[in-house]
Amino acid sequence: MTSALPAGAGTTTHPRAARLAAHGFGWRPRGRKAPVLADVDLAIEAGERVLVLGASGSGKSTLLQAFAGVLGGDDDGDRTGNITVDGRDPADARGRVGLLLQDPEAGIVLERAGDDLAFGPENLGVPVAEIAKRLDGALDRVGLDIAADRRTPELSGGQQQRLALAGVLALEPGALLLDEPTAQLDPAGVGEIVDAVIAAVERRGLTLVVIEHRVDVWLPHIDRVIVLDRGRVIADGDPASVLEREGEALAERGVWVPGRPPVHPPAAVTAPARERTVLLEATGLAAGPAGAEPVVENIDLTVRAGEVIALTGPNGAGKSTLALALAGLLPRAAGTVTTADGVDPATVSSVELSRLVGVVFQNPEHQFVAATVRDELALGAGEVPAALLDRLGLARRGGTSPYRLSGGEKRRLSVATAIAAGPPVLILDEPTFGQDRRTWAELAALIAEHRDRGGAVIMATHDRELIAALGARELRLPARPPRLTPDEAGEPVAAGGPSAGPVSRPPLLERLNPVAALAAGLFPALILVATIDIVSAAVALALQLLLLPLLGVDARTLVRRTAPVWIAAPLSGLTILLYGQTSGQIYAEFLFVRISDGSIELAIATVLRVLAIGIPAVALFARVDVTRFGDALAQTLRLPARFVLGAVAALRMLGLLGSDMRMLERARRARGLGDRGRIRRLPGLVLALLVLAIRRGAALAVAMEARGFGAPVARTWTRPSPWRGIDSLALAVAVAVAVIATVAAVATGQWNSILTGREFG
Repeated sequence: MTSALPAGAGTTTHPRAARLAAHGFGWRPRGRKAPVLADVDLAIEAGERVLVLGASGSGKSTLLQAFAGVLGGDDDGDRTGNITVDGRDPADARGRVGLLLQDPEAGIVLERAGDDLAFGPENLGVPVAEIAKRLDGALDRVGLDIAADRRTPELSGGQQQRLALAGVLALEPGALLLDEPTAQLDPAGVGEIVDAVIAAVERRGLTLVVIEHRVDVWLPHIDRVIVLDRGRVIADGDPASVLEREGEALAERGVWVPGRPPVHPPAAVTAPARERTVLLEATGLAAGPAGAEPVVENIDLTVRAGEVIALTGPNGAGKSTLALALAGLLPRAAGTVTTADGVDPATVSSVELSRLVGVVFQNPEHQFVAATVRDELALGAGEVPAALLDRLGLARRGGTSPYRLSGGEKRRLSVATAIAAGPPVLILDEPTFGQDRRTWAELAALIAEHRDRGGAVIMATHDRELIAALGARELRLPARPPRLTPDEAGEPVAAGGPSAGPVSRPPLLERLNPVAALAAGLFPALILVATIDIVSAAVALALQLLLLPLLGVDARTLVRRTAPVWIAAPLSGLTILLYGQTSGQIYAEFLFVRISDGSIELAIATVLRVLAIGIPAVALFARVDVTRFGDALAQTLRLPARFVLGAVAALRMLGLLGSDMRMLERARRARGLGDRGRIRRLPGLVLALLVLAIRRGAALAVAMEARGFGAPVARTWTRPSPWRGIDSLALAVAVAVAVIATVAAVATGQWNSILTGREFG
């Protein structure tokens, strides 16, 4: 069919576009008294381009998730009415709808960018050759200049958002549902993403539904606006008509309406800069993740009372890294940071730091430490002013767990906790993310009030409206050059494909099928754990040490990776020496300790066994690519794809929990709780980590389902994992090691199986 498009957009037929409809649809999540959506009646025709507007908490994101079929079942909430995609239940129409989630990190499933791009089409059974065509230049089209093998946890929030969008586009769905696709992007990136989306919509003939606060960037491409308020449709029609007729009322409700900017706080009235106190100063600052090269370098910054400084720059430039380093929460590679009293924030106690600097983290959930909203604010302020809760739209949420708030509410609470504590310097990471027009104005006013009381504000932001409203001085960080990392073929790969240049042969370890590597490490280990003599372990260890160089692992790297084994082996041996079975001559005896011929022999055998089992295992699997391992399990051992992919995604999530733990530690230090002993801090950290893990797991399940996971088709695998001659050879060598070790022990009369119960002596 043909849809009427705005001027300049042209007309397009849409034979592949999906039709979306809701009839009396409602949804009340489990645990909520009021429904998030109620009596929604609408039909979005194939090929229409729709912008969904509404204040924070109006049900916009829930509507998109309903169309994507990822709201959950009866155990997750109460559903009324019906909602369809092409006349079918959305859960039965996997692949017809592509959903970009509001949280970009939640939309990424796999460890490597290229693997994540292929995840959706693979789930839908798209032929490998067709997937290759879809992925060719996929990262370039969304303006993401990274290697295809780049680890996804290393990406900034904006880079993750681009990657998640590329993954949704790779599905080639009939309807594209985007939940704030430009929220974490720099201004240049906003235009790139809008152009990329519209190009895909026009090229493939898609239905488009967008939730976005930046209304003006989408209006030229939209032919319909739907407005939600408290879960109900209150306006629906042509963009110009709806915004003209309802514009003032919508703005009052908090909707971002073009031509009706939010209320700005009064301009600051301050003394000349030279007369104002320096509250924070950085000189020659360089910082980055521990053990990695600096992300930001040569930063000189003087922050004075009554000043707002905006850290800007493209995604991945290091704004969040610089913010944490200025707060004394990230190790510095070089330079100094001092407060008004000449104190280094990195060296003071946690309580003192909370009095000097208030920090808002990029993920607000990292900094929550209390059971309720009211208790969160009380931690810094002592007494919670009701007016503050009311201004932030949290008056009725005072007794609610911070984790049960919406995304915009969490951001407002995180900013409020920093302001309520009253430190002279605030360091804020994207303070207005996810806010509607009203809540944005309140946050801007609160930040301005802190400035006008003689405080200073440093904020990492892409929000040009906020920068203008606060009269912020801008420190723009330059784009970082793209970093190329070796891919599994052993050479750099650029975002669009292999780099030009000679192809080096990858080491043996990277050419082995992971299942073969597992078997090669496991088979000798099974023999060794079933015996307890010295000869078999010594022979196996000697042969393995001779063979390890063939894997292509650098000796220094191998020693570093196997360091825990070299420590564990003698400690295990010492325990056996002192407390092992007594036989033969006794050389020393004290209380429970007896050193004898038997315990010495058993200790030596134990040390050799730990080394012979541990060193090959670490060498083979210390840096295993979990996605590649999952591919091998599914293709070589024919394990179910759902089981394998669920396990692979869970392993990636476990890796993220390590990063979460570090951020939780930093957040607790920033909030004055880091001075407690580690044992006292541990229960709170574990509980917070558990909550984050549960929430990550739920978000991951939604992301996987939105990308076609569980579709009733035979899955394809873009990265083949064949069993080759080299794999058979590796397994044969492992068997040979076990056989030679066993024969040597038998020939010398030292064979000692634990199954026989033979004793030493």
